[in-house]
Amino acid sequence: MRQRPPVKHVKPAPPFDRSHADREIEGLARSAEVVVWTDPFGSKFTVPVPPTVYPPREDTNLLAKVVARTFPRPSSTWLEIGCGSGVLTLFAARNGCLVTACDINPFAVAATKRLLASEGGRGEVLEGGPGPSKDGDVSQWGGNRLYDTVVWNMPYLPAPGDEALHLGPMEEAGMIDTGRRSLYDRFLDILANGSLLHATGTAYVVISSLHIGDTACERAWSRGLAARVVESEHFEDGERLFVVQIWRPYAGRSLEVVEELPSTNSTLLATDAPVGTSLRALRQSAGKGQRGRSWASLDNAFMASWKIGEGPVLPQPTWGQVRLGAAMTRLFEYLAGPNHSSAVCMKWPNDLYVLAGEGGWRKAAGTLMEGVTKGANTAVVVGLGLNTSVPKGVGFGGLDLLGLDLSLFELHNAIHALVASVFEKHGEQACEVEREVVEAEVLRGGYLLGPILYRNKKRSILGLNQEGELVLDGGLTVEDGNLLTWSNI
Repeated sequence: MRQRPPVKHVKPAPPFDRSHADREIEGLARSAEVVVWTDPFGSKFTVPVPPTVYPPREDTNLLAKVVARTFPRPSSTWLEIGCGSGVLTLFAARNGCLVTACDINPFAVAATKRLLASEGGRGEVLEGGPGPSKDGDVSQWGGNRLYDTVVWNMPYLPAPGDEALHLGPMEEAGMIDTGRRSLYDRFLDILANGSLLHATGTAYVVISSLHIGDTACERAWSRGLAARVVESEHFEDGERLFVVQIWRPYAGRSLEVVEELPSTNSTLLATDAPVGTSLRALRQSAGKGQRGRSWASLDNAFMASWKIGEGPVLPQPTWGQVRLGAAMTRLFEYLAGPNHSSAVCMKWPNDLYVLAGEGGWRKAAGTLMEGVTKGANTAVVVGLGLNTSVPKGVGFGGLDLLGLDLSLFELHNAIHALVASVFEKHGEQACEVEREVVEAEVLRGGYLLGPILYRNKKRSILGLNQEGELVLDGGLTVEDGNLLTWSNI
């Protein structure tokens, strides 16, 4: 079970009254706890932790583990939000980073300053941070600059109900997200607005399954930010911690839009555009689907392609398409909200289906990966066709069936972030948690769209192999979705 610092609860009584204040003052009179923290490289530090300051715990170590294996270059800029005892900022300073740290708890600010001074580290420590309702000027708590790396071990518990037991406000600051709107969402908005991170910078955030965990990436994608889970830890009580890597997708690459093309895939493959370039057409005259089929272009459909690789080492095609299909499904499940999330699912390996009431399940989107070899190098693109709305009588589905009314511009930004999250080489790579999530989407789609028939016999989906191919009962493996019949579509 995850170790948490001892806390004293108080009964809620609006407003925070004198008895609560007395309890807080009494708590602050406690002596500092002294802990020994070992960094990922084996160095040990004696760390005084004053009352109400969050000490180094498993979540601290998980974040340190990620940072250590992708440590920023010396003299890179670093910001830690919610620095607590200061051990992560000290770790960064000792490895050559130019560090800034902040915390809304003044005792944490003092603890971090003291730790840096005692260990010969140098840096700026500011009081403040993203607030539950109003952030104030970012320069107050983050400095008036952009950073190469931003880290935040976020409060991991949602705000308690009005009648539930509460912590004192100083302790709540480190462990409870007290805002009506989550601190994670506020942080994403700050990044999406161009603050804190350099164009090529990276944020690492620790999220708990008790709060944001399962939708952390989807929330970022919806704001045009790339995100993937790069580390996780599971506890006996069922809680899971996730380290989410967040960045601006394909920095410096253009999102090109043209009126009409035969095919965005073919056009992009014929150019020398760099990896990460995206090309969207308002109309396609010769759009392509799997196995040479045509993709019919409906009015206001989303049709775009991305160059995702070039060189001798390329993405594995089946696994890449399955990852992209699962991520696309997750994005629209999140955007649709709880009232419509059960009306969207994935058909292995690369299609998105939506539920049209009594009309049943209908295809709304599909992806296609293609490559072309020139000399020793191969260029790979992935194309995506997505219906936003479909006229009555047409046998396809669209996002309107999920209650979504997104502009093509909004879709382009979100899917650009999603594609980068799957394919861009940006420091860390997704950890095994992604495979679990992808496989869960495949199994869910098989349940909703199946049962499936393979060689005229009903089969059960057991999972995926390493290449993303479908594993069926009886020891069968399927690498081509066209060999399957789905009973419910």
